[in-house]
Amino acid sequence: MRTMGRPLRIDFDGSWHHVMNRGAGRQATFLGDIDRVDFERLLGIGHERFGVEVHAYCLMTNHFHLLLHCPNGQLSNFMRDLGSVYTRHVNERIGLDGPLFRGRYLSVAVNSNDYLLNAARYIHRNPLDIAPLVPLDRYRWSSHRVYMGRRRQPDWMRTDVVLSEFNGATSFDRFVNESRDPNLDRINHGELASVIELVADEHEVDGNAAQRGIARTVSLLLLDRLTGIERVSLASELGLPSRGAERTALSRARRRAAADPSLSLITDRIWNLVA
Repeated sequence: MRTMGRPLRIDFDGSWHHVMNRGAGRQATFLGDIDRVDFERLLGIGHERFGVEVHAYCLMTNHFHLLLHCPNGQLSNFMRDLGSVYTRHVNERIGLDGPLFRGRYLSVAVNSNDYLLNAARYIHRNPLDIAPLVPLDRYRWSSHRVYMGRRRQPDWMRTDVVLSEFNGATSFDRFVNESRDPNLDRINHGELASVIELVADEHEVDGNAAQRGIARTVSLLLLDRLTGIERVSLASELGLPSRGAERTALSRARRRAAADPSLSLITDRIWNLVA
């Protein structure tokens, strides 16, 4: 597992990706419904040009999440066109110039069925950050409405792959809405480095040094939730040669989390994706 450095992009035929990008300088990326409609239209154009399928999405005020399948590869081309054309349209509409997104989109290669389902759940739960009392199937700019049959399914979107793992849409809705088991005792190490980077960036952690520090602290906080072989494996990857070194590092991570509650929030969100 790498908790430092930037993971290499994976873009090959048949690949799956959890993609996120946010506004440059923490600025809003969707200034109104007209922008969200345009972004969805561009998802359709990208599907026609590159064959990329959207299996889940959520448009927030200053960032977006996509769960993508790329039968013909083309992730980079799809995301390049989506970001550049959308930015041009927004700038033309409001009379500004310059970047809208903070640059490089982040992506996690989806290499397991568990992560595929957890990513769909994570994406559909994003509106809880801004409207915790509003039912998720009533948030207009998320694909959860499509999954629940409350909105016509666009040609560029598919729900059948995710729903094939559930006994209908109602079962999927329960999976999205219910809290995860906090006592799960497994973690997908292969996806952890990329997921930490994505979630930290979603929470607007800027700078490589800051992200490396959070990656280490969050990894330790995850270690604190594990037992058995999973705990031993992660401790080894973190370079903790003894229980004494582990206790010292965990004590430091707990103090940091107590001083900065956002670390616990980031850890919870990562746990929901990889555990």
